[in-house]
Amino acid sequence: MAARAAVAPMAPCWAGMVSFSVPLELGFDGAFVLGSPLSWVARNASKPGRDGRESWVMHGFPDWSGQHLELEEEDAATQLLDAFRAAVWELDSMPIQLDAHRWRFALPQTPLPEPCLFDADLRLAACGDWCGGPRVEGAFLSGCAAAGRLLALRWAPG
Repeated sequence: MAARAAVAPMAPCWAGMVSFSVPLELGFDGAFVLGSPLSWVARNASKPGRDGRESWVMHGFPDWSGQHLELEEEDAATQLLDAFRAAVWELDSMPIQLDAHRWRFALPQTPLPEPCLFDADLRLAACGDWCGGPRVEGAFLSGCAAAGRLLALRWAPG
């Protein structure tokens, strides 16, 4: 299973969070960003169960994140904010909070085609977004597939 998992390389991602004291009137709550260091931005308050504070999640494009992997957190956060400003046409609001986090192994570059890895003899399953598809949806479906394979053992003859 380890050898099979090793053929699903992971790309890094710098992620940033920026908060503002007033709502931004941008006309959208999330967007893929093209031609930018950013790949995705999302208004955090638009997600269910969030506190309503005006904050945005910013994901760096994998190539940009890889090229800037060793930046200090403050420098990465500033560069992500600059890219956000450029993407939303000269944002003039000043942030009240700005943070960044480096994920060295964030996005599967080439997910495995199978939804999970499974060894019936060891009664072991491995799952994640690197199996069957990237992002949280792929991880969820992979986890469901792994659970299904393990539960099937319970009712297997012998």
